[in-house]
Parts: sequence; C-alpha cells; structure tokens
Amino acid sequence: MFANIFGRYLVKKKIITDDEFHAIKMQFNRTRVKLGLIAVSEKLMTEEMADEVNQKQQLMDRKFGDIAVSMGYLTEVQVERLLSLQGNEYMRFCQSAVDKEILTLEQIEGALDYFKKENGFTFSDMEAIKSGDVDRILPLYLPEIPDGPLIDLLSLTFRCINRLASDDISLKRGYTTSSFRTGAVAMQQIVGDYNVINAFSGDDQGILAIAEAFAKQFFDGVNINALDSVGEFINISDGLFATAKSSEGMELNLQPPRLSKDPIDINGSTVIVIPIFINQQPLDWVVSLGTLAEE
Repeated sequence: MFANIFGRYLVKKKIITDDEFHAIKMQFNRTRVKLGLIAVSEKLMTEEMADEVNQKQQLMDRKFGDIAVSMGYLTEVQVERLLSLQGNEYMRFCQSAVDKEILTLEQIEGALDYFKKENGFTFSDMEAIKSGDVDRILPLYLPEIPDGPLIDLLSLTFRCINRLASDDISLKRGYTTSSFRTGAVAMQQIVGDYNVINAFSGDDQGILAIAEAFAKQFFDGVNINALDSVGEFINISDGLFATAKSSEGMELNLQPPRLSKDPIDINGSTVIVIPIFINQQPLDWVVSLGTLAEE
C-alpha cells in the first residue's frame, strides 16, 4: 500500500510520470510474495494446505499465519521467519525505483520528507505508512469519528478489501457530512443494537474495479451482476463485523444489499466519506450512522 500512496503523490507532484510509476509497480510486484507462497516454497506447507488456509481466511477475520498455526500447519517461530522473508514495503519501493533508474534513494527520501510535511504526519505516522500495514495506515486517513463500533467496521472492511479484492489500494483523507449523493452504488444496512450503512459508490470504472477484483471476473459494464458482486463483498465484510460484535453481546441483523445504478442520497447523523482507489480507479467508501437512504 505504501507504493500506491507514495507513488500517486510522486505522480501528482510531477516527480515521476504515470509510466514510471507503472514501471516501479511492475518491478515491485515481482518481489512481493504472499505468505502462503513463501511457506510452500520453504517446504513448510503443501499447496493443498495453503489453499485450505486461504479458503478459511475468506470466512474469518484472521491473518494467514494465525490460521495456519491454529490448524497445526505452522509454528509461531516459522510464521515469524516467513514474515521476515517478505521484506518491508518502503524498502521494496526504493529498490524498485533505483533498479529501474527512475529515482535515487536521496530523491526518494527528499520527496518523502515533503510528503510528511504536506500531510502533517508525525515520525510515527510515517513509520506506519512505510510499513504498508493497512491496520496502521487506515486511522491516519480517517476523520474524527464518534465511537468504537464504527472504527471496528471500517478497519474490518478495509482489511477485507486488501485480502479479498485487491492489494492495489490507496486512499485520501476522509471527511464527515450529513448527506451524500451517490453515483452507482451497492450498500447494506445493519440494524439492531447498532444502526449503520456500509456502501461503495462511484462511476462505472470505480464500481467495476472493486466488482471485478472481488469476483475475479470481467463484467460487461455496470450491470446487475457487477453491482451484485460489490454487494456480496459488503455482505461478507458486514457479516464478519456482526459475528464479532455478537460475541460482545451486541445483536445485529443484516438487511439485504441494496443495488442501484441511479444516484441515492445517504443521510445520517454522521456520514463518513473516504475517497479510495482500487486498481488505480477512484470510488467513494461511505459509512453512515443513524441512516436513511433515499432515491
């Protein structure tokens, strides 16, 4: 994620071109290896074991290594070793840019310092961004929000985007409002002890980006199947949230996902809008409390 956030900044500032950013990404992606693949390569797991863990990961909000340990496939020491082999995102970005002779390390460090100052980030914030860890990065882009359950929903949904849809994601600072007019939209309302809407809205390219990334298939435009794919993704994320909160004694019910190619007004006591990019395409992630949605 560091590569996407920082790379987009470099393009915006005309430090590198779109083509150069793409070249860095192509090099970067060649060195990025998933934990399951490393485990198989190190002869610690078979491909069948890794596939089994991946399937379980789609049904529960846990990391690959944690599931593998719980299933007896890996030890915690082995997981630590595998994690150390993955490398740091910031350093992989630097190596990719230097190998492609696009930027020097000094140029990267200089641009990173400007990025830090322009965004008002602290040293600790920058360490979080350089780590590429979505759990550490997301809070830096959230507006001030009112309660714990909302933070939990946002964090869980963001992790699901990264794990189940695409790791080619970045975002801009979010903001709050009392009403948001969507584009094409897939949304779901959670009702009960806590009432909230979770939605993704955008133009055709934005909606198709998340739909195709999640479904792993091509859609011929923003049709009912594409919107249904986004709705299914939201339903999985919301289901994990409801399950987690039920263990805390909270009773929640998921309404059927609502899909619309036409604009809808999402209103609420607090409406959080987070501009997000999936596979380089922009869309709005909208989460609303005390919600109403009107055409």
